[in-house]
Amino acid sequence: MRFESTLRAGLRRGGVAALAVLLLSATRSPHPTVELVAPARVHAGDTVDIVLRVRNDGPAPMTLELSGRPVGFDVIVTNPDGKEVWRRLAGGAVGAALMLLTLQPGESRDFTARWALVDQGGNAVTPGRYFLRGILPMTGRQLATPERDLVIDP
Repeated sequence: MRFESTLRAGLRRGGVAALAVLLLSATRSPHPTVELVAPARVHAGDTVDIVLRVRNDGPAPMTLELSGRPVGFDVIVTNPDGKEVWRRLAGGAVGAALMLLTLQPGESRDFTARWALVDQGGNAVTPGRYFLRGILPMTGRQLATPERDLVIDP
């Protein structure tokens, strides 16, 4: 609706160059990059810092509408069978508060979760291979990271 009224006003004024810029910016949808940063190997009994990093790789500032205060990002750990072992937000709710985060071109923001290598029941997980995935909920959509391997050595 706002775009349409701006388009009509620009046409009435004959602002062809301004309209071209407006159309280009309206069709270019900035998408931040999200990645999970974690060690590839740890030892049983360690505590692991898992970082969800969101970065603006675009040419212009972008404002993200994130849920919660603090931001309600999630980290999910699964075993090789795909069974969920641990989840940062398990049993918790993300607050309804909205946080606006503006990232300049090339800027990133890190959100860190700590995993004590335990399952949801608080029991130590067995050594072996696990998979990590991060989720950043935003207004109207969510961003998910590619899966990462994590090996727990005895």
